[in-house]
Amino acid sequence: MKKIFLITACLLVTIAYGQSKKFQFKMGTEYGLPKKAADLSFFGNEKDGIVNLSLKKDELYITRFNPKNLVQTGEKVIELSDATKNMNSETVVDFNQKYFWLRSDWDKNTQKEILYATSIDVKNGKISDQNQKIIETPKLAGDAVMTGLYRYKKVNKFDFNFDADHSKLLVSYRVAPESKNDKTSFDKIGIHVFDENLQKIWGNEFTMPYTEARMDNADFSIDAKGNAYLLAKVYDSETRKEIDKATGNPGYHLEVFKFTKDNKQVIHATVSVDAFFIRESTLIENALHDMIIACTYSKNAKNKGTEGVFLGILNTEGKVDGYLKGHYKFPLSELEKFESARKRRKMEKKDDYEIPNLTVRDVVVEKDGSVFLACEEYYIMQKSRMDGNGRFTYYTTYHYEDILATKIDASGNFQWIKKIPKRQEGSRGRGTMGFKLISDATGYYFLYLDNLKNLRLAEDETPAKHVDGLGGQVFVSKLDNNGNISKELVFNTREEDIMIFPSEFSKINDKQFIGRAKLKKTLFKPLLITVN
Repeated sequence: MKKIFLITACLLVTIAYGQSKKFQFKMGTEYGLPKKAADLSFFGNEKDGIVNLSLKKDELYITRFNPKNLVQTGEKVIELSDATKNMNSETVVDFNQKYFWLRSDWDKNTQKEILYATSIDVKNGKISDQNQKIIETPKLAGDAVMTGLYRYKKVNKFDFNFDADHSKLLVSYRVAPESKNDKTSFDKIGIHVFDENLQKIWGNEFTMPYTEARMDNADFSIDAKGNAYLLAKVYDSETRKEIDKATGNPGYHLEVFKFTKDNKQVIHATVSVDAFFIRESTLIENALHDMIIACTYSKNAKNKGTEGVFLGILNTEGKVDGYLKGHYKFPLSELEKFESARKRRKMEKKDDYEIPNLTVRDVVVEKDGSVFLACEEYYIMQKSRMDGNGRFTYYTTYHYEDILATKIDASGNFQWIKKIPKRQEGSRGRGTMGFKLISDATGYYFLYLDNLKNLRLAEDETPAKHVDGLGGQVFVSKLDNNGNISKELVFNTREEDIMIFPSEFSKINDKQFIGRAKLKKTLFKPLLITVN
């Protein structure tokens, strides 16, 4: 076990450019982990403590901290003797301060996929002795990843979703198809619903009414009654044509599939997309227990851009309402901000400009029925450069750029859209890039690393670049409920000589978020953010 290095007291971070009234940062004692140990999650509470869960192969590391001063109070290394090389850590579930670690494994002897639930005792920094098998099923579909030379394993086999009240958990999966021919194979979807003690309420497997060639799964969701839902893109034919040549309209539509405890038949409702092309779609329950459909859309199937967002509501009677009034086009006047003069001229020349590379990151359905969407410009580029021998080498860069935030009120009226400029670039995946959304009754806060030059950026200026791994300043951009923007510099990582990863922070209560600051390859500190 790697030695843990301690410092005698917790460090309360001093903000270099003035103390933030809204945010406080607190760092704790150093702790060490082996090389390539994966950070699974930070979680806990003010009463019992804070725990960091990390994993390397078949060893689980539980590091506990005092919740008030973040001084380390213990560490345990637990060998998972029953784990195979196919084991995957899936997620950590927090049910009102009841914590469960979910992991999956493939049993070659029984030819079964197994999902285990392990209860975590935060107060004492340990796990339960018994692993609870909560799902056992035939081989599942997933994504293959390389684990070594000529070795790979499947990941992303399960999806996890909570209802709006966070009292029920939906675990869903897709059984591996028997036939490789998508035109003759029908998806079999597993649906399992659990209560806050991770006891199964109900579960079943459903055969979908369309072949794999005609159907793409988009998003799963669950309501307060334990009914499960799937939002899917259904093509008009197995040729999977995006455009109907006869009409020029989309060659597909959206459908919402409903799965219930007492009915083995799949119930489904159609959402007409008319002449609009869907980019991304999300299904989420609101406070009134209606299912909200939130999508980005385009008028042009070929340019892969986004014109705006639209909303639909699947009510408790299984009908889709409000779809036709739910289209909200992004105004060009907002999209032009923080762009070069040349880019603005190009945008104005196009009759229907659509923003490229837009990805939906967060959808928040408020208690009053209003909907907030946070999107980010994200894309990957392949680049080349000449080495010392005159040969070209190729490398990949990842780009996390401007944020677009949209608010639509409970009556379905478009309130505002705001652009938050940033330009993050790196070559190692997400790393320190991206953002963390923190919301409360006063508005929405975007936590991210940025270049200091962007603190006071005029609307006719373009943002300076922040390079992943090279320090950076922690910015918070706030949008209040009326769409007013303010920006604040709250922390300088270069002064502390650390790296932080804003998008990976975990929410432990309504006011606090925790993640880790990286000092060296194997040395870290817990970092607690408190929202006042």
